[in-house]
Amino acid sequence: MINNSEANLVSFKVLLTRKNEIVTEFSMLPENEVDNIFPVADRAAIKLILKNGNLKLKDLHSFFQRELNSLN
Repeated sequence: MINNSEANLVSFKVLLTRKNEIVTEFSMLPENEVDNIFPVADRAAIKLILKNGNLKLKDLHSFFQRELNSLN
């Protein structure tokens, strides 16, 4: 079911799978889609969120991936 009242801009998850594996997931709306989706008045704020979300969470995602891989 699609929820048209919400949009995932940036997300970071740490998940435990059914096989008891810990995985991380990082996703974000591609910045090149912002102009196609949002009104002009909102675009700068959305792009700022995407830029900063990527700067902060991409490194965290990579850090967890390296740490988890070193345990195996």
